[in-house]
Formats: sequence, structure tokens, C-alpha cells
Amino acid sequence: MPSTDVHGMTPGAKVYPQEPPAITPHLGKKAHAWNRPEDKTKHLPVGDDLLGRVLDANGKPLDEFGEPHIHRRMPLGSRPINPLERDPISQPLDVGVRAINAMLTVGKGQRIGLFAGSGVGKSVLLGMMARYTKADRVVVGLIGERGREVKEFIDHSLGPEGLARSVVIAAPADVSPLLRLQGAAYTHVVAEYFRDQGHNVLMIMDSLTRYAMAQREIALAIGEPPATKGYPPSVFAKLPALVERAGNGKRVAAALRPFTRC
Repeated sequence: MPSTDVHGMTPGAKVYPQEPPAITPHLGKKAHAWNRPEDKTKHLPVGDDLLGRVLDANGKPLDEFGEPHIHRRMPLGSRPINPLERDPISQPLDVGVRAINAMLTVGKGQRIGLFAGSGVGKSVLLGMMARYTKADRVVVGLIGERGREVKEFIDHSLGPEGLARSVVIAAPADVSPLLRLQGAAYTHVVAEYFRDQGHNVLMIMDSLTRYAMAQREIALAIGEPPATKGYPPSVFAKLPALVERAGNGKRVAAALRPFTRC
């Protein structure tokens, strides 16, 4: 399936697969083996230079500050963490909302889902968490949202002080379903990078439902049979694979705490 518009493409056009990016060997530096399937997937930029930026699903800037200075790229796929090596949830996280801190205390590394109808304030609550949390880094993935809601979340819910320590990845509803899936994976990649660097990370993805809808579009287009509410079986296989990437890393790493709106 195409990831962008295909205006001008005709039936019978040839498709040329791209090779994985080549890494120039350096004397005294360990060479990359390229022996894992996830290493051969698309690599996207990560790093502290992304803080305060708004990017699309391909790592290209959507703001007016030009291309970020990138020193490292990571693959979209990642090897699952051994569950016996995960750091346990033992410390509370201050999310900046007193009602949640007092009545629904969140632990460092805990995965939380917000479930509610449309227009009741889920995005506003997520913006309050992103702005006032005590986490070192905040990674926000706006997946399948309306274009105007992306602007409203950044300007009003997140604000300048919240954006300064955040990375926002936006894949709105008018982009290809492939890019919506990639935007969700890229959100996890950036959060995993900060987590493995020893930072406490708050990861927010809005929303997991739109991620499932994007996979449904792809699966139905390639002929998968619909199941519950029209969702093919592959949707229920991809959801846990994505969610399990979040949470605490290995005991030597800091916590990655996602809040997912559904």
C-alpha cells in the first residue's frame, strides 16, 4: 500500500524496494551486524534535539524551525523485553493532577488507559498531565486526530512550557493508514530511546482506537475477514505487540509510562 498520495501513478507501474541504510564502518567502533529483522526496517531520528519539536510520522518537522540536528537513528521495530528483566513498579509518579495523585495514584512504569465518550475532556486531561508531570521527558503521539485538534492540543493543552520538554509526533486522520501505524511506532521509538538513556518518560498516545482503525483499513484492503465490529484478527495481534513495548525497561533503565486514550 502507498504511504502517500498516488496521483499520477498508472496501473502497471514498477515498484522498487529500498535497501536498508548502509552504515559506514569506523576504526575502533563496533560495526552493526544487521542480523535482526527489526534492524532492516525503516530508521527514524531520535535524540535530545527533538525536544520542543513537532514531527510527522517520517520524522520530518511540521513546525517552522527547520530540520532538527540528528546524530542517531533507530529502527521502528524493537526486540521485546524479557518480562523477567523488567524493573518492577515500586514508586509513584506525580502526574500534576491532584485528583489522580490522591485517588488513582499512578506508578512509574504503569500503563494507563483513558476511556470516555467524545467531547468530555480526555485530551484536556492528557494535556494537563503532559504540562505538569514530574517526568523528565514527555513524548506525545497524536494518531488519527483531526488536524485542528493537533494545533489545539499543542497551543492550549500542552502550552509552551509543556512543549519545551516534549516531542510531539502527529499523524492526523487525513494521512495514509500506514503512516498512522508508523506514527504510533515512532512515538514508542522516541520514548524508548529516552528511557534507555536513563530518563523518566511520560508517553501519551491519543488514541489507541485510531491506531486499531488504521490497521483495520489495511487488513480489510488486503482481504482479511472481518471479525468483532469489523476488526480483522490482525488488529488484535498488533495491539498487544504495541502496548507491550511501553512500561519499565530493564533494571538498569528508567521508566516509560504511557497514557493511552481510547
